[in-house]
Amino acid sequence: MSAGGRGHYAEVVNATLDALAAQSLRRGNPLRLRARGGSMLPFFLDGDDVVVRPVAAAEVGIGDVICYEPPSGGLCLHRVIGRDERGFVTRGDALAYAEIVPDVAVLGVVTARGRRGRVAALDTPRARRRGRVIVAVAPVIVRLLPLARRLRRAGRAVLRG
Repeated sequence: MSAGGRGHYAEVVNATLDALAAQSLRRGNPLRLRARGGSMLPFFLDGDDVVVRPVAAAEVGIGDVICYEPPSGGLCLHRVIGRDERGFVTRGDALAYAEIVPDVAVLGVVTARGRRGRVAALDTPRARRRGRVIVAVAPVIVRLLPLARRLRRAGRAVLRG
């Protein structure tokens, strides 16, 4: 199948769904979304379900995972690692760089993650403490992820024979 016709259609559908999800969150409705990509590895996997609850910017804390609209469009889930006069400083747990997210771009905070039929609450005091610890150790994790991926591939190759 060509990348042109069907790919373009999928991009239009995804953009429309992202816009509808953002609009719903702005109206105060919590949403369940599917996480895509690898920027939040290993704490969020591609395909995990997440519940996003709309919040005011004042309710967001260091370590929280926020859902926001980046300037390029779509929706993004990244962890808050700081705050400055421009807004929130965020980073994907698996990324080496940070982004500034203005308060007006924040749509909500991730309150739960679902994986393989199990749901983990992320809005409990314990989970919020864990989020702050992740912020502290994320720079080390970013350096270890390439090694972990290589080891995982090597282990799979050995198991396959």
